[in-house]
Amino acid sequence: MDPHSLSLLEYDKVKAMLAGYGASSLGKAEAARLAPMTDPERIRRAIAETTELRELLERRGRLPMAGMTDLRPLIAATEDAEKPLEPQNLLELKDTLLAARHLRQLFEQEAESCPHLADLGQRLEDFEELCFLVERTVERDGTVRDDASPRLADIRQRLASALAALRERAYTIAARPGIKPLLQSEAVTIRRGRYVLAIKAERRHELDGIIHDRSQTGATVYVEPRDLVLLGNEVDDVRFEERREVERLLWRITLAVRDQRQGLLATLDALAHLDLTYAKARFSVDLAMSPPEVRHPGHMLVHNARHPILVRVLERDPSASGHHRVVPISYRLGDDFDLLVITGPNTGGKTVALKTIGLLALMAQSGMHVPAEPGAVFPVYTNVLADIGDEQSIEQNLSTFSSHMRQIIRILGKAHRRTLVLLDELGSGTDPAEGAGLGTAILDYLRSRRAHTVVTTHIGELKAYAFRRRRAMNAACEFDDETLRPTYRLLIGQPGNSNALAIAQRLGLPHHIIRRARSILRKTRGAGARLIDELTRTRRQAEDDREKARALRQEAQELKDRTERELRAARAIARASRREAEEELDQQLRTLRVRLLEALRRLYNAPAPFADRAREVAEVLEAETLHTPLAAKRERFAGRLKKGDLVYVVPFGEKCRVRSVSKKKRRVEIVFGHNVVEVSFDDISWTEPPADATE
Repeated sequence: MDPHSLSLLEYDKVKAMLAGYGASSLGKAEAARLAPMTDPERIRRAIAETTELRELLERRGRLPMAGMTDLRPLIAATEDAEKPLEPQNLLELKDTLLAARHLRQLFEQEAESCPHLADLGQRLEDFEELCFLVERTVERDGTVRDDASPRLADIRQRLASALAALRERAYTIAARPGIKPLLQSEAVTIRRGRYVLAIKAERRHELDGIIHDRSQTGATVYVEPRDLVLLGNEVDDVRFEERREVERLLWRITLAVRDQRQGLLATLDALAHLDLTYAKARFSVDLAMSPPEVRHPGHMLVHNARHPILVRVLERDPSASGHHRVVPISYRLGDDFDLLVITGPNTGGKTVALKTIGLLALMAQSGMHVPAEPGAVFPVYTNVLADIGDEQSIEQNLSTFSSHMRQIIRILGKAHRRTLVLLDELGSGTDPAEGAGLGTAILDYLRSRRAHTVVTTHIGELKAYAFRRRRAMNAACEFDDETLRPTYRLLIGQPGNSNALAIAQRLGLPHHIIRRARSILRKTRGAGARLIDELTRTRRQAEDDREKARALRQEAQELKDRTERELRAARAIARASRREAEEELDQQLRTLRVRLLEALRRLYNAPAPFADRAREVAEVLEAETLHTPLAAKRERFAGRLKKGDLVYVVPFGEKCRVRSVSKKKRRVEIVFGHNVVEVSFDDISWTEPPADATE
């Protein structure tokens, strides 16, 4: 995409707004790198991910996004690391990996309604052992745990004893009758890691020891008595041992990180993408956006679009004027026409309309929702090319016209059928007649290149362009003749007026001058102008009919969507009822089996033939209960399990993750908390019992 045009359309400002919705530095960095895509499938997938995450947010309210940090530079640096990772970095890594695990589990649970997020969740690896190693080594306050290793526990115990002995000796020395008069204060303090006494400067030679520091006034010197030096050295030695052991423990984790850095970096990249999608979803909720549809090849069709920056400034900023609202615009391009000429008075909203059209196309191609009605349709452009605003170059002493012309020449060299061209105030800055001729030639060229083009102009001659050319259409920024103010609505199918006479009349220009001006205008406009007026009325009627038809289609679509939602809800209720019935029947069958087997086992020690008969009945009962439809379903379910799957463990009443499966023994190892527990196939299920189920 053309970077200059992206800047003119304020794409970076929208990215800055988007970054504010990220949950972590991962998403914020990804938002800063965001760029419009040109692959239709990638765009559709990104939009679908945004839509699914928004729906998930609306259903659940909160997602487990807390604790994530962008540690990719640190992890990448472990390949040639000269020092171990800091404890705080390890805690951040653990929290980030735990967030990844929780998100993966959430997306697995929501896979039916969020298939794209479930696919993204598969990119989040589980680093359970690494997280456990960090947790076993580092405290939440960023210190290394005493019990991180037996050696560290022993060292810190010796260090505590040595420090206690040193403190006791220091206070004993300070309490000596011969020392007290030398002291500036009776407190024992620490300077440069050594226990010292605050001695009056003029009496410092009366205490044998090492001076470690002085007060700012010079009145006090801090002396380590000679009797403390050996004990202090012992403490330093133990501290050195502690640092070596702590460093060894940190290196152990750092090397584990280095060995798994590729998987860690891939998981962090997936988390960054997910956090960006989360930001898009929150942005969508906050500005009441809708998911766009991408058609390639295709056309642009948008109803009630709002400029997102104006929405933030005028509707969300408490310091802005409360009565201001963003007026939405509706537009289309590429269906029955490829070139749209927007005319109307200055400050009537033409430039804002132009920027809105371009910016929303960029947002859609960035995988974002757009601030417009549901059902917005966009094609995929390989480039969006814009010339907007006064870009006069003082350094090069170029006129406004020259500056715009240089930009237009650059745009014409890049325009083709898959580009969107946006030109503001075409033909301005020169003689109106020459500007009209030049503007007509430029539009003819763009039309021949089949580029989707939107231009604004106030040159009257260009208003007739769309009436003389195929696949071209006029549009006007509406003006209220009563209030003499623009309404900012975009009217497709009619050219805009300057409204000069209406404004002059309302401002008090004498009526005889107004009548004379209108008389002259009628003579100068002639029959061609009257024909244009008639064509304008015809096109406006066609646009009104189109809008009515769209409203009817939308009403029919809403009815269809409501019916489909009700049908899906009914099917979901039916599935839930069936699962509840299966679970209740399964529970009753299990209870009956257990009670019967307990009763039969009491007869195992009875005299023959009762004991043998009891064993035969128990065997038949076991065999029959294993061949019921529900038991067979459980066997198939258990037989397909693999490491990492989630199952509901009936005795624990919780979902747990599978560690291993033994089909021969009909046993499953599951992770329950920090423990690994082995349970029978009979103790696992594919569904949780209903919330109101009773024992």
